[in-house]
Amino acid sequence: MVSATVDPLSEFYICLPRCQEGFDRIEQQYNLDTNLFVRPFTYFADLLSGDFGDSSSIGEPVIDVMRTRGWNTAMVAIPAFLLGAVLSLLLSVYSARRQYSVGDYAFTGLSFIGFAMPSFVLALILQVVFAVKFEQWTGFKPFNTGRKTGENFFQLLRDVTLPATSLAILGIAADSRFGRSSMLETLNQDYIRTARAKGLSERTVVWKHALRNGLIPLVTLWALGFSGLLSGSVVTESIFSWPGIGQAFLRALGDADLDLLMAIVMFTGIITVAFNLLADVLYGILDPRIRLG
Repeated sequence: MVSATVDPLSEFYICLPRCQEGFDRIEQQYNLDTNLFVRPFTYFADLLSGDFGDSSSIGEPVIDVMRTRGWNTAMVAIPAFLLGAVLSLLLSVYSARRQYSVGDYAFTGLSFIGFAMPSFVLALILQVVFAVKFEQWTGFKPFNTGRKTGENFFQLLRDVTLPATSLAILGIAADSRFGRSSMLETLNQDYIRTARAKGLSERTVVWKHALRNGLIPLVTLWALGFSGLLSGSVVTESIFSWPGIGQAFLRALGDADLDLLMAIVMFTGIITVAFNLLADVLYGILDPRIRLG
C-alpha cells in the first residue's frame, strides 16, 4: 500500500465497499492528483482568482458562506465590543480614582466572578433569566433565546442583545482589571503630580493627561479581543444558535470541510495581524515617545 505521506487517500483504501467515483471526486476537489509541491501554489492561485472552493458541510461556495456568516458575526461582535470597551474604560477610571472604596471592591469582586465563569454558563444564565423566566414573570418576552429570526431592526435587536451582552460581560471582566492597574500606575507618575500642582481640575488631569497613557494596555486587549470576536465565538454562537463564523467553523470541523476551514483560519490570521498592526499605530498616537523611539 502506498504511504500516506505520498497519497493522502491511502487511509481510505481499506474502507469497503470502495467507490472509485468518490475517490476521483475528492482528488479533483482538493487537487490531490497533482504533485505535493504544486498543490499550495494551485490553492493560492485559486484564492487570488476569488475561488475559495465549495463548502461541503453547508453546500454553498465558501466565499458566499464567509460573506453571509461574517456579516452575522459582525452584527454581534461590533455591539459587544463597543459595549465592553466603553464600560471597561469607565470602570477602570472609576476604580483607579476611588481605590479601595466600596465601589472598587464591588467591581473587583464582579470582575473575578466574570473571570471564573465559563462563557457557556454565562450564556445559559442570560437565556434562562431574560428570555425564559422573564416571560413567565411578566408575560412579555423582550429578547429571543437564539437564532436570527428577522431582518428588521427591532427583530435583530431582540436576537442580538443576549449574545452581544454575553460577549461584552466577558470582555469587561478582563479589560477593567488591566485598565485599573494601568490607570493607577499612570496617576502616580510625576507629570500627573505636576499637572495637579498647576491647579488643573481632577477631571482634566484624569481624562486629558492620564487617560492617554493609561489606555495603552487596553488598546492591546481591544485589538486582540475585537479580532477574536470578528473571527467568531464558537461557544457563544453555538449556545445561541447564531449563524455566524464560529458556528460555521464548528460545523466544518465536524464534517471535515477543508475548504471552509482553510478560509476561516486564513481570515482569522489576517484580521489578527491587521488589528495588531492597528494597535501599534495607536500606541504612537497615544504616546509620542513610542513613535519617536
